[in-house]
Amino acid sequence: MADSADRYDRRAFLTRGASAAAAVGLAGVGLPALLSGCGTSNGGSAAPRLSTPGVSTATPRRGGTATVGLNSEIDGFLPSASHWDNSGLTYANTLFDPLTVIGADGKARPYLAQSVTPNSDMTEWTITLRPGIRFHDQSPLNADVVLANIQALQTSALTGQALRGVVDGLTKVSDMAVMVSCAEPIVAFPQYLATQVGYVIAMAQLESGSSTKPIGTGPFSLVSWEPNDHLTATRNPDYWRPGLPYLDTITYKPIANDQSREASLRSGTVDLMVTRDPNAIKDLRGDPSFQQVLNPKVGQGDMDFIILNTDADPTNDPIVRQAIACATDSAELVKLFGVGVAVPNLSLFPPGSPYRPEDNGYPQYDLAKAKQLVAQAAPNHGGSIEIALATITDPRLLEEVQAVASMWGMAGIKTTVSEIEQVTFIDNLVTGKFQAYTDEMFAATDPDLNYVWMSPTTANGPIALNFSRNKDDLLEAALQQGRTSSAQQARIQAYQEVDKRLAQDLPYIWVSLATWSLTGSDSVMNFNNLTLPDGSHSLGFANGVFDPTPVWRKA
Repeated sequence: MADSADRYDRRAFLTRGASAAAAVGLAGVGLPALLSGCGTSNGGSAAPRLSTPGVSTATPRRGGTATVGLNSEIDGFLPSASHWDNSGLTYANTLFDPLTVIGADGKARPYLAQSVTPNSDMTEWTITLRPGIRFHDQSPLNADVVLANIQALQTSALTGQALRGVVDGLTKVSDMAVMVSCAEPIVAFPQYLATQVGYVIAMAQLESGSSTKPIGTGPFSLVSWEPNDHLTATRNPDYWRPGLPYLDTITYKPIANDQSREASLRSGTVDLMVTRDPNAIKDLRGDPSFQQVLNPKVGQGDMDFIILNTDADPTNDPIVRQAIACATDSAELVKLFGVGVAVPNLSLFPPGSPYRPEDNGYPQYDLAKAKQLVAQAAPNHGGSIEIALATITDPRLLEEVQAVASMWGMAGIKTTVSEIEQVTFIDNLVTGKFQAYTDEMFAATDPDLNYVWMSPTTANGPIALNFSRNKDDLLEAALQQGRTSSAQQARIQAYQEVDKRLAQDLPYIWVSLATWSLTGSDSVMNFNNLTLPDGSHSLGFANGVFDPTPVWRKA
């Protein structure tokens, strides 16, 4: 690839299928935002700029509006049926509330729940709700509503797989408490309540099954939603957190094209912008007109990778998968497209994670070995190795997969490249109608949240949330050890073994750590500074998700 820089623009490397796991639901965490900043005093007079973006120590000004540019659109607001990606979780933080949120230390903190308490072996968890909270329709939050929400999630074809083993039984303890029985010890149970399955909707929405008329307890309530154009919400005057939110209204505009979204921020059409385009991150981070927040180094961020279908020929052949891994020069791809922002990563876990082994055994780039493996495997696949590699419809992504295809071609793998509309792309992932797709997923504050995406128990059937359909009993044993062990050292050992098994099985061709940022104009204050009910601060902007509750605007 010595001359590859001449053939490909140095654009942002982003091997993803529109965050496919999140679009199916449950990936990532509904994360209210963390401390960081710049500020003005009440009424808009100048105040000293702080060293951390997105935080203001000035007295908040009530009123005004803000417009946020998002990178995608969702298909509805029903947690048990809708496909929420980072944009969906941001909408959820606007209209609903989760039972728990993630603190700045990466631990789950009660939110709608007053407490989440286990029994001695963590096979039963009691969720006690805060009193006096009402939904937008003035109906009360109580145990009956939470029971109905969890039952809907448990019986859903979408979310039921994720809750398998996590929710085995439900008991109403009192008017304000529910006990969840687990099939086995679930150490990370409170973390699950901060994901899509932890957001609570009103009984009226549950009973109607509406995915377009959300009724939550959130800081804002829906005014209008025109898919792929805008979502506008107005301040909830009866919000259970006194004094919040500050804005009168907030509007979200899905702008799929990265350059158009950046242009909208620069022109003032939007006040805040979510992106994971390294070019935009680099362009904006040195501009004093803007505040930029990057992904925090807490937990496990999203990974960019290529997912291989282990049930489809020829990617069902371990030798072929090893050849693909050896033929993929991740460092070169990031050099070509990462503009100094993206970082290569050949592990499920980021550098510095205790769950990352010193050497997971993942194959290094080795073109000669890739050629040898292709020659070895070819007689078992009609004399040649032919792969269909696809991404979602996006000119930038197309350039990047063309670079990947060129690498594979140099190893003797005949690779065809195509673009697929996002809806079809996601359908093909869950139904197994693919060979090699770009993807982005695995953001989690606890590694057990990724169990559903990797376990052999979710790799079968017409709809499989283990998209790769990789079936490895040793991998399952390690996942189970991590899921059920309360001792941290045992969990570390388990998830290091998970990483090693994935490096052997190769359902994922790792490329880089995903890049996410939230950039705002200096007129929008405190977009990364939510204080929790217990006085602590939440985990900040992460993996494209933020919480609008603390945002206020200069006059």
